[in-house]
Amino acid sequence: MVELSMNNVLTRRPALSRRTSRLPYRIYISVNGEGYGHSSRALAVARQFDPASVVLGSYGYVLERLQRAGYETVEVGPEVKFFGEDGSFELSTTILKNTTWPLVINKQTRVESRIMKEYGITCVLSDCRAAPVFAAARLGLPCIFMTNQTQFDHFFQRRNRIKLSDRPNGMRSARKFAEGPKALQDAILGGAVEPGVEMVVKAIFRESDEIVIPDFPSPDTVCLPILSRRPQVMKLQRIVGPLTAWNVDSVIPYPRPGIGPYVVGTLGGHQYRYPLFQAMIEAAYRLPHVQFDIFSSFSANSVPANLRLLEFTDTPESYYKSADLVVTQAGHSTAMEILSLGKQSILVPDYKQIEQENNAARMVELNVSSQLSYPQLSGEALAYRIQQHLKTGIFELNALRLARRASELDGARRVAEIVGEYAMRVMAY
Repeated sequence: MVELSMNNVLTRRPALSRRTSRLPYRIYISVNGEGYGHSSRALAVARQFDPASVVLGSYGYVLERLQRAGYETVEVGPEVKFFGEDGSFELSTTILKNTTWPLVINKQTRVESRIMKEYGITCVLSDCRAAPVFAAARLGLPCIFMTNQTQFDHFFQRRNRIKLSDRPNGMRSARKFAEGPKALQDAILGGAVEPGVEMVVKAIFRESDEIVIPDFPSPDTVCLPILSRRPQVMKLQRIVGPLTAWNVDSVIPYPRPGIGPYVVGTLGGHQYRYPLFQAMIEAAYRLPHVQFDIFSSFSANSVPANLRLLEFTDTPESYYKSADLVVTQAGHSTAMEILSLGKQSILVPDYKQIEQENNAARMVELNVSSQLSYPQLSGEALAYRIQQHLKTGIFELNALRLARRASELDGARRVAEIVGEYAMRVMAY
């Protein structure tokens, strides 16, 4: 009879079941496809297991990335889509475009249940997806929920509400007055859906066996402002360290494009980030001695000689490792990647995207980054900020300290041990 141990789960030579030729454990990782970083976290954990013991589910370009990594994959549908423009996250538009969310969750729960049955899953790791948590609960399977946000009060805080006492008086008041209908719509719709969202979030946490937070432990936790203070949630949380899809020592630096400081910008393809794209091009014109690489789906009629427009890459870490400075949004996984590499950054969080704004604020507090908001953004302002970063070494020194801590924590291994231990519980007898 085969003895089940962590060695069976985490080695590349899986043990066989006494009764069948199948692996005695099967891990299902369901991945949110609304951001490249989710797939990085999932791959970080998956690579700790024998490939034959892991099944990954997602959709869109995240699914394609998981497939290229060589893992067995299944396609699942999105649970929610986000909308915005001109650097701004639009709460009301997102709500109106997702009015069938409860029905979608129910449908996806049935899909994920079928997947778990078909593949003989013994443990589920859900990266920011509700359906696999509910599906695992229905089947009595252990489920670990992976996220960097466990409280959502800030999501519904409207900072631009119009007071009844406001009157058009000068440009500032006129702007507030013009923004009034939109702010009012956000407030009404946010208030309408907040109880439903809170109910679903509580249900997710109630049905999860543990919540793993892929971040630095205190006092360096980047996502600290958006972690729940409720004891019922805190007792489930385990902060494990950053998760990256690669080992820092194995990352081969990409050859620098020329002589002089090297800045890498990652913008993705969301249309509302176009102002940042324009600002980076203008900054490159203003700083001809600095070399720029921009990863984005945007195009431009002309760019300066010291700037290259590059398309999507599966290995941004190679460019990060070569860079003197990274300009990017404040997505959590991107933050963990650049800090694990010891890189300083200028962060331009998506406007009104509360999670990113909180991440950026914390990284500024940790003195590893500086921040520009979209209302402040211009080519001149970005060029000035880049010069300031390149002149001082304090941001880089602090980032290097966190890089050493990330290496010591080995977050991917810790998550794999948690998942593997739960997977073996339903195989114990």
